[in-house]
Amino acid sequence: MIIEQIFEKKKLTDSEKQIAAFIEQNPRHVVNLSLEEFSDQCYVSQASIIRLCKKLGAKGFSDFKIRLAESLSSFALNDREIHVDIPISPDADSREIAETFLKLSTQTLQTTFNNLNYTALRRAALILSRSDMVHIYGRGESLILAEDFHYKLIRIGIQSSLEALNGFQEAKCLHTSSKLRQSALLISHYCNSRQVNYIVDELMSAKIPYILVTAAEKAWPYENFASATLRVTSSESRFKMGSFVSRTAMLYLLDCLYGQIFSLNYEENKNNLTRFSQRKIERSYFYNSNIPSDSYE
Repeated sequence: MIIEQIFEKKKLTDSEKQIAAFIEQNPRHVVNLSLEEFSDQCYVSQASIIRLCKKLGAKGFSDFKIRLAESLSSFALNDREIHVDIPISPDADSREIAETFLKLSTQTLQTTFNNLNYTALRRAALILSRSDMVHIYGRGESLILAEDFHYKLIRIGIQSSLEALNGFQEAKCLHTSSKLRQSALLISHYCNSRQVNYIVDELMSAKIPYILVTAAEKAWPYENFASATLRVTSSESRFKMGSFVSRTAMLYLLDCLYGQIFSLNYEENKNNLTRFSQRKIERSYFYNSNIPSDSYE
């Protein structure tokens, strides 16, 4: 695949090595650049870029971008090309299926790590950690990720609210208090639903800053209004057997955000975890007691 040829960097001039290094660090970003934009960001001539594209077997920069995009949407396993939408083959055995998902997860984690925006990550953590109340929004598969993050915040004593039903999600940000420091976390894969538009409108009306977590390359205009945007890359299409790549990427990103929040008040959060665990032990004792349930009525 063309991306593997780039990473090998064999028989390249200094300018071409510079171009290859840029592509290696920002492959998905390059797919969306014009030749002029790529030249400016890479600090090389357009002729050098075209020359490298042809050396890699492409007809030009446009053809190279197409081949690069195709490479990013698949990976190789045992000399077989694996596509992220339907990664398993019809005749795959149990071990091959397990190896496929291991490779897919590993590649996704590495890609997400390489593209982390640490400035945005820290800014998001500061906003959420300083809030008296964090409103969390997500629907569909994003709701599952939102629930996981919601539970993590509760463990360290950060008050957060998450409604599972769309109507309740849209209504809750209407009720605000000027005495509370509030913020919101909005998780949306595509950022193209009416619900996202409604929630952002309500958050802005209530002057509640929000963090946007998305896989959309252009989440306009929502990313313009967000206090911080945390983006993952995903080459999955709508025709897929599951959101393996985007789920893994977003869960890892949210874990990084949670870790950053935890580190900002490390000792306090450790104590909060201890108290949370102790309460669970106490509740376990209560529920396992032999006292008849009607005694508490």
